Amino acid sequence: MPDICRGEDTIVALATPSGPGGIGIVRVSGPLSAQLFRSVFRPVKPIKVIQSHRLYYGWACDPRDHTVIDEVLVVLMKAPHSYTKEDVMEIQCHSGSAILRRIIETLIGQGARLADPGEFTKRAFINGRIDLAQAEAVLDLTQACGDTAGQLAVRQLQGCLSKRIKDIRNTIKESIATLEVAIDYPDEELEIITETQLRELLITGAQNPLNSMIDAFDRGKIYKEGAEVLIVGRPNVGKSSLLNALACEDRAIVTPIPGTTRDTIEALLNIQGILVRLIDTAGIRPDPDAIETIGIERIRKKVKFAQAALWMLDLSEPLRPEDFGAPEILYVLQKRKKILIVFNKIDKVSAWESMAEKRASEIFSRLQEMAGGVWVGTSAITGEGLENLSRLIINKLLDEAPAEPPDIVPNLRQKEALETAVKSVNSAIGNISQGISPDLISIDLREAISALGEITGDSITDEVLDHIFSHFCLGK
Repeated sequence: MPDICRGEDTIVALATPSGPGGIGIVRVSGPLSAQLFRSVFRPVKPIKVIQSHRLYYGWACDPRDHTVIDEVLVVLMKAPHSYTKEDVMEIQCHSGSAILRRIIETLIGQGARLADPGEFTKRAFINGRIDLAQAEAVLDLTQACGDTAGQLAVRQLQGCLSKRIKDIRNTIKESIATLEVAIDYPDEELEIITETQLRELLITGAQNPLNSMIDAFDRGKIYKEGAEVLIVGRPNVGKSSLLNALACEDRAIVTPIPGTTRDTIEALLNIQGILVRLIDTAGIRPDPDAIETIGIERIRKKVKFAQAALWMLDLSEPLRPEDFGAPEILYVLQKRKKILIVFNKIDKVSAWESMAEKRASEIFSRLQEMAGGVWVGTSAITGEGLENLSRLIINKLLDEAPAEPPDIVPNLRQKEALETAVKSVNSAIGNISQGISPDLISIDLREAISALGEITGDSITDEVLDHIFSHFCLGK
């Protein structure tokens, strides 16, 4: 395990977001924490012995000229019972930027230094309070926007991924121990476990769970990162009205004049715990003006990164040739069956369901690749059908699978380590079947253990470690 750079230093950083707010917290960690408590904090009542984890009321002061900086609450959390397992001090003050800056500058003047990004969590990892997978969960928690993303991060912080990795590593270690008996006593007829049993042990205890976690990356990515969904169609079919209705606010300007929306307009929705970025786009028509042309070009660029699209049509009017400009632009999503047909303005049509069914059949006969596609009727004005639309959006994003996330969703770095591990395990299983020397099989399995150690931090380079923590904010 790598040593922390400048590990004997006492570090300080702002632990709360900068800007106006009810409170600001300055965090300190390191051997000078208790000394800084005494020098910078002036308690209202004298303190003989600082009690750990107790809030003290008083004033933050600059010891150089005894200037009072702010009215504060201060707590000292003594090692090892703190976030970093070092002495940690936190100063709770008012959140004015001048106050916070002055307190931090005073602490630096008394011997602390400004923390590197993620250094508090890095010290928690180095000091053994959490492993690397849990440290990355801290970052996921700070960036979680959807409910489910937060829940997944909490599970990882609680050690669910780490425990799964530990179980797999134990299975592999057990297999190596069996192989080492064969290596150390080649002439002895010692058969603790048969080749068939060894293969089965690796398949059930390592190969299957590894593949399951790798699959969870693709299935669970949407829960962690959210998804972009485009609203596309010709002008005046109600795209902007739909965006406003789903967002429950007037995000887009709505007028009867065709071509009101020239640029993309976005709204963030939380649908069934998934963060959905809904994007209203410029209307598509055969002869767009110069500004509309730019807007349509932006749709083409957005399609490359979107996970799904709503092809919006006006059910109160006949299909027009320009309606079919949308599926042409959305061809990439169409091939992946990620387009949901939305018949809007159903409030203007009597017996709208039969009309929509007929209109859908007309579309499917013209666009064979969309045959049997999913459609929904909505009214952006009355709100009818919007709940069903939200459900179908999630179904489309999840490929009709149940809206239940995997228990564990690795990040990209962890997924790559899992893929390296399962490749080595697969090689070992194949070599066992072919009667290859136990020495070579053991090499494969040790490579798998090393790859899994990159997830928990048992085998990790300083360069990779620095890269991971560089994504953290200063106060975390």
